[in-house]
Amino acid sequence: MNETQARNLVAETLGVQTLSAAHQAFGHNSLTYEVVLPGRSVMVRMNQKAEVFATTAHNLTVLAGLGLPTPTVLAVDVTCSRVPLAYMILDKIPGRDLRYELGTMSFEQMTRLATQLVEFQRRVGQLPPGRGYGYVGIGETGPYASWGDVPDHQVGDGDAAEEQEIARWRSRARRQRERFEAYFRSAPPTCFLDDITVKNVIVRNGELQGLVDFDCVCYGDPLLWLALTATGVVSDVGMRELFYVEELKRLWKVLPSQEPVLALYSAIFALDFLRRSAPTETKEWRTRLGVAIERWITFTEQHSTGEID
Repeated sequence: MNETQARNLVAETLGVQTLSAAHQAFGHNSLTYEVVLPGRSVMVRMNQKAEVFATTAHNLTVLAGLGLPTPTVLAVDVTCSRVPLAYMILDKIPGRDLRYELGTMSFEQMTRLATQLVEFQRRVGQLPPGRGYGYVGIGETGPYASWGDVPDHQVGDGDAAEEQEIARWRSRARRQRERFEAYFRSAPPTCFLDDITVKNVIVRNGELQGLVDFDCVCYGDPLLWLALTATGVVSDVGMRELFYVEELKRLWKVLPSQEPVLALYSAIFALDFLRRSAPTETKEWRTRLGVAIERWITFTEQHSTGEID
């Protein structure tokens, strides 16, 4: 699918004139285009795997019903009959991912945004608890029987080609994970939005405009969302903006006894970032992420008791 085909798809589906289309580089799983119409733009998301969009429209409907600022679905087709891809067409929310805005935001703006996101997560957490754990559509049965399976899958086993330092961090993280078994067993399957981090949070001039990309949610421990946000800030923005993470933690009311598991989650995500992205990133990026991993794992080792409220 190219720009011309994306324009034609929007024109034929919505019966509107299109002016231009541009491929969007963000996103790991779907092919995305912004298509410009007279006076507005729409987003076209496409995927060879129709199951990726199986519950997206339903998720967006539920979240909009909770008062979350999600995009309007204009069309969806998961049959792959019109074009050889499943697709969705949605209204474009003006603005940019938080990763591009956070560095210019004031502390007051960061606090206001953190307040909004925590409130949204609280609302989502009031949905019925899941049947199983992990990443699924709202109301679907999760793939895991235990919450501990989720961080286990994330930390992985590494491979023979892995750098020795990364292998040591992975081994240390795995040892700490074992100390949290009681915590993982006690975690209820709470619904939360795992990926409203430094991406999928659309901001303009320091103010929230909307939230995007809800092919799935997660059932389990919402601290995982805070950890992925912390890792994303360190990876994509910088250490100064960790003030935003601290505000999320303060407003979420993270307990001191929960801090070690939050640090462990953060280290696990950062290791995954290194595994997936290190070959294409700068030495400075790898160093910055390595410093954060060492700090998070050391904190967990020094504070973990295995008895977390």
